[in-house]
Amino acid sequence: MDLKLDEQKLITEFRHLHKERQQELLDYVAFLLKKQDNMNDEERADADNQCPLHKHPEERPEAKKEPIFTE
Repeated sequence: MDLKLDEQKLITEFRHLHKERQQELLDYVAFLLKKQDNMNDEERADADNQCPLHKHPEERPEAKKEPIFTE
């Protein structure tokens, strides 16, 4: 499984936690998943305060690598 650097860091930090803290996080994640499953369509549509997971980087023409011509 290919993981991004941030994902690898999260897993490493999680493994360094004490067993009690790991269980607390897992319980909280289970709670959030259950809460998400119980949401109705109207609540899901109102997601203005959430960030998209896969946000594409904006194109910046000034950052493109172009040859510099000087006289």
